[in-house]
Order: sequence, then C-alpha cells, then structure tokens
Amino acid sequence: MCFGLSGMLLSGCSHKAFRSAAGNSRTLPPAIAADFSYVRQANPTAKVKILEQKSDYTIRRVELAAPGGTDTNRWIELDYYHVNAKEPTPVLMVLPMLGGGYSLEKHFANYFASRGYAAVIVRRDRRQKTMQIEDLNRLLKEMVLDHRRVIDWLESQEDLDCSRLGIFGVSMGGIKGAILLPLEDRIKAAALGLCAGDLPYILTHTTEPGLVKRREQELKNRGITLEESEKRLRKMITCDPMTYASYVDPKKVLLVLGRYDDVVPYEKGVELKEKMGNPETILLPAGHYTAVLSIPYIKSQSFEFFEKRFAESSGRLADKRGGNLSKIQAGRR
Repeated sequence: MCFGLSGMLLSGCSHKAFRSAAGNSRTLPPAIAADFSYVRQANPTAKVKILEQKSDYTIRRVELAAPGGTDTNRWIELDYYHVNAKEPTPVLMVLPMLGGGYSLEKHFANYFASRGYAAVIVRRDRRQKTMQIEDLNRLLKEMVLDHRRVIDWLESQEDLDCSRLGIFGVSMGGIKGAILLPLEDRIKAAALGLCAGDLPYILTHTTEPGLVKRREQELKNRGITLEESEKRLRKMITCDPMTYASYVDPKKVLLVLGRYDDVVPYEKGVELKEKMGNPETILLPAGHYTAVLSIPYIKSQSFEFFEKRFAESSGRLADKRGGNLSKIQAGRR
C-alpha cells in the first residue's frame, strides 16, 4: 500500500531547473560578515569514540569544544559517518529537524555513506529544549558559529575532501541550512527540504502541534493576540533565511517544497526560492508529513545534485550513474 501511495505521489511531482535572472549572488556586506566573524581553529579540540562499525563505513561520536558564547562549558556533538576509502571523500553535513530521535537524519546519513560520501549529523543544541522565544535569535547566531567550527574540524581531517563539502537538511534542518549557506563560502552545495524563510510568520502560522501548544501558552501568558505576537517576533528575530537569501548563489541550491505544507508554509518556501534567485526546485504534491513518501526520490535527486555540483566546483567529470537532472517531470525510482 505504501509503495502504491508513493507512486501516486511522485506522479504529480515536478522538478524544475529554474534559471536565475540575477546570476550569482550579491557579495555579503561587511557588516553581516563581521556579525558572524570568529577565530578559525586549525586543530579544534575533539573527543572521539566509535559507536558502530559497518563494512563500508564507521560511525563515530565526535564532541568539539565550543568556545565563546553564553555557555563556555559546552560541546558540539556530531555523529560522523567515516567512509572506508583510499582517497579523501566528499562530506555532507546533515542538519536535524526540530525534534525526534534522529531516525530520518540517520537514514539519509547511511544512504550518503553507502554511496561513498562521508556524512556528519550535527546534533541539536541541548539548550533548545529549554529555549525561550527571547533566546531564539541569539541561539540561531551561535548555531552559525557552531557549524563553522564543525567545518574547521572537517578541514583538519586528512581523509575528507572539503573542496566537496555540502549540507543537507529537512524542515528545521533546511531552515538552518538556508541561514548557514550564504554566510559560509566553504559550502559548495546544499539540498534543503520543506523549508522557508520569515520565521516570525512561520512561528505564528505553523500547524506543528508542539509549536502550536507553546504558541497558545505564550499568548495566554502575555495576554496578547496572534497579530501582536507576530509584530513582537519581527522586532526580535533578525537571523532569518529571508535576511540572507539574496546572498546565496542559486547554482549551489536544490530546494524541495511541499505544495500543501502548512507546518512550514509553502507560500513562504516559494518566497524564499524567489529571493534566492530561483534555484533548482522539486515541487511535491504533498504536505509536510506526507512528503515522507517521497524519501527514495529525494535521496536519489539530492545525491545526483551533489555529484553535479561537486564535479563543477572541483573541475572533475560528473558521474552519470544517477541520471539526468534536467528533466521536468519526476518519475519513480
């Protein structure tokens, strides 16, 4: 039954390679660059232990010291899928959703590792569980710096080819990726799914049950309306995908949007796409949760996109094993 539903879903899926009228992205202004500046580390302090060994790769838990910020006794936790290879491998940072037990992130990391890409799941900041809305903007900025420190560590690993570095994220992971990409030029490609910009609007209009519950409690505690809450959020949140979207090189991006997504509202995903310069985009006839039926297709198309982008950025010949990215109608895989 699941395979039948998946086939029906994909039959209405469109895959368009949009052409950007603006060409490459605008240069990041010095003021924004300065806001996210930090001291790069050639050999970051790390603690490593093996979690699981498989025939083609080993999964390791890595903890990196996170200097600075409001909490100086803090570690950035990674699940590192180290590929057994004779030459340095491409590497993907997998950015997690808002909650859950990392099952989806592990599924994608396993897939990419089985295809010869090292993968790193950047685990959620533990402070997220107790975060107040007043903390969101600061934590998003610290997230950018944390992820840049992860890249510093990746560059220190001799078995990784960081000239072929990409990011993959779905939902909140996609939103994080959309913030990080224009602020970090070492990233060569990004596959971002079910994401959008305009966080005040998303937080005000999302139907995600956990966020709806927290939103209703917030309105009750403060005695304000939904409209007043959105205005308040707009004054507080500046670290937003929309803020930096025009500094994205659209050639680096593959977007996956759900036409009926009301958790991360589809209309804001389209707005983000346009602000990014109309990157290559897959449109699914699905909502936020029913998009799970398209996972096999998302995996294969994301992998093909990374292959294509890494080949272009490194001057290598593209590997044709994945198929043709230029098709308009998506077929079953």
